[in-house]
Amino acid sequence: MLKDFINYQIKYGPLFKERLKKIEYYYSLSIARLLEVEAEKLQKLISITYAKSPFYHDLWNEYGVNINQIKDRNDLKKLPIINKQDIKDKVDKIYFGSKIKYTTYTSGTTGSPLKIYYSLDCVLNEASYNEVFRNNVGHQLGMPLVSLRGKLDRSQFKSYDRFSNTLSLSSYNLNKNNFKFYYDQIINFRPNAMIGYPSTFESLANYLEEEKLELHVPLIFTSSESLYDFQREKIERLFNSKVYDRYGNAERTISLVQERHKGDYKEAKLYSINEYYDKNIITTSLINSHFPLIRYQVDDIVDLNNNTSDVSIKNILGRVDDVLILPDGTEIGRMNRIFSGVSHIQYSQIIQTKPSFFILNLVKTSEFNKRDEQQLIKNIRSRVGEDIKFEIKSISEKDLIKTSKGKYKLVINNITR
Repeated sequence: MLKDFINYQIKYGPLFKERLKKIEYYYSLSIARLLEVEAEKLQKLISITYAKSPFYHDLWNEYGVNINQIKDRNDLKKLPIINKQDIKDKVDKIYFGSKIKYTTYTSGTTGSPLKIYYSLDCVLNEASYNEVFRNNVGHQLGMPLVSLRGKLDRSQFKSYDRFSNTLSLSSYNLNKNNFKFYYDQIINFRPNAMIGYPSTFESLANYLEEEKLELHVPLIFTSSESLYDFQREKIERLFNSKVYDRYGNAERTISLVQERHKGDYKEAKLYSINEYYDKNIITTSLINSHFPLIRYQVDDIVDLNNNTSDVSIKNILGRVDDVLILPDGTEIGRMNRIFSGVSHIQYSQIIQTKPSFFILNLVKTSEFNKRDEQQLIKNIRSRVGEDIKFEIKSISEKDLIKTSKGKYKLVINNITR
């Protein structure tokens, strides 16, 4: 109880309320004024980083950077790009804040995780931006909220934080045998909103469908995984809900949110400065100034909407290694479209180890039939053409590949490039 109170005060106490007002104010500014404030923040960030971070001091000296020339976002190209490999052994030379800090790690299906430091300032910023996102679509702090974000491990099924009115349920214990427990908890709590991974909500939706049950939750907030169209449709139908997705990363260098139901993704105001290229995004965080990641490469692909005056993103296509690669080098994203018009599939996952072949693993229901399979094959050929071979395999749910934090990906591309 004391721990919950302390955590609440840190995240949602007076400091949080003050920060929340500041970020809400950002959303009232004109584009011209936003750019002015952004330039002020950037100049301050560059100056203090060069003075206090040994990593950047040495890096920028090596590249001959004159920090006095960095005035606004247009000048960022004068700085070198960094990536995860550049910094994974140098995080202690980047951070220059208080000894009291939060430590976390990135996650992935392969490779070693990257250690990340958050200052208290960053924690307040992140909580405030999340709150603004939820407020704007109808959820206010204190309304009943169910969290399925993996906060609890297998040893604990649930916990309740009365200060934030949040019921946390362990995503690691969700299975067919325990489903009724989760269903009863949600029914009795009557949440206004739920937060979690898309794949966790997909699992719940599958169990609801099997048991011919449904829930009534006005708002679902997803993050941390790609949200696929077939998942959204299933979740909204079984939860009688509207899904709003947010894209971000553990490094706290980017935040893209759906401000409207099924709408484009928009940049969170003054959260970061983002540069969009063909194969990746270069980000500069404005919310974690004591662990600055400046021109940091994020290996994700986005589908920009070029018909709007501000930055607007139609789809988050996933990480570079989450696309299917054809023999001629063509990269195919949005593979979720192959399930259009196909029924009786609970889960799916594509595994590719060479350009000429991939495996499509399916967790099927007992009603899966030849017509479903024929439609699926037709959709695959329409999406990828005739130059790549594939095999459809039936697997059980436990055979799906997930990260240590329970995250799920539709496409796992193991081709070395």
